[in-house]
Amino acid sequence: MVETRRLSELRSRLAGLLRLPGGDLLVALSGGADSAALAYLLANLGRRSRAVHVNHGLPASARLEVAARAVADAVGIELEVSAIVVPPGASFEGQARQARYEALFDSLRPGETLLTAHTLDDQAETVLMNLLRGSGPAGLAGITARSDALSRPMLAVGRSETRELAALASLPFFDDPSNLDRGFRRNSIRLEVIPELSARFNPRLVEALARTAELVGVDEAFLQSEADEVAVLGEGGSQAVPLGALLAVPRPVADRALRGMLARVRPPHRGSAAELDEVWSVVTRRRTSAVLSGGIEVAHQGPLLVLRSPEPATASPVSTTLEVGANDVGPFQVVVERTERVCRVAPIGLWSALFPVDVSLDARVDEKGRLVVAADEQTAWVAGERRLPVAWYQPGTSGYLSVFAREGSGWTSSP
Repeated sequence: MVETRRLSELRSRLAGLLRLPGGDLLVALSGGADSAALAYLLANLGRRSRAVHVNHGLPASARLEVAARAVADAVGIELEVSAIVVPPGASFEGQARQARYEALFDSLRPGETLLTAHTLDDQAETVLMNLLRGSGPAGLAGITARSDALSRPMLAVGRSETRELAALASLPFFDDPSNLDRGFRRNSIRLEVIPELSARFNPRLVEALARTAELVGVDEAFLQSEADEVAVLGEGGSQAVPLGALLAVPRPVADRALRGMLARVRPPHRGSAAELDEVWSVVTRRRTSAVLSGGIEVAHQGPLLVLRSPEPATASPVSTTLEVGANDVGPFQVVVERTERVCRVAPIGLWSALFPVDVSLDARVDEKGRLVVAADEQTAWVAGERRLPVAWYQPGTSGYLSVFAREGSGWTSSP
């Protein structure tokens, strides 16, 4: 094939617009024009890359796989094919996207960065979709150009240009027919809403929406960097933050810190505006606690605000006899210390208690997940909630047991 001047000019222009990371690259090659153009540009730039295609098992998937293989052969890169089954869910688009990205990341080799071929038009569609659903700044910032091992280097390139490049280079791409199905919201926005708004109000609407995303994204990145400095503690399903640290920063920063906590205890959902209001009602002590969607518990624990995902009840059918030293009782650790001298202390907080030196102590986790301690078979203390009269030990008497309890996270009040 004789290369045309237009192909040479277009290739040079688009290569200059790419924002590529360093190192080895893995291209998500769908078989369509956008990813075909990206693979072609990388090959012409001499970048070390390979490709992966995800077969979704849908009616057009076989044809798309054929196209992806043909494109990989045409540009001379290695291709890996990963077959998936899209699980059922409320949104087929959402389920397919999650399954696809899981397969793509599973294909990454050490040192590689995954590249997707999202374009300027994809960015504009995303911003408009998020605007219509009432999204906040994070939604209006649109598609992130880079995160962890994922990069989207073509966000400054228009879809019409990738198609022209793919056609001029005679790349054997295939258009997914599902992209014409107006039953999908994104397709309706792409095929109906943006063309109508462009014709009536702004012929450069796509560029305007993408520019909005870039401007909002700069502000959002700054606010998020400030939120990342807030001292959040914990892992996975249990997160805590000192109330002082939360109240010391501006509300937009604190909101992002709280959303990050929610995303970790209930991934990937960062919380709605209504849920944030509920969390703040606990922060400001208008409420003692709250339960969010998914059973997420929000409550004070000493100087901390704690967000915790629900866990199965860990009730122990048989009590554990507490010995001097450290005792594990379900998710709790109970430390018993024996002192023979005169008692001149009193328990501080609800996570410690004093008992006569000669009592027999037993502990269990009840059906609500609470640690219950009995003295001589009589319930004496519900850790973190209340001490019953039998747990009060009068200072001035010689010999006593000090009992301290904490959950596995260690965020209980100090004894």
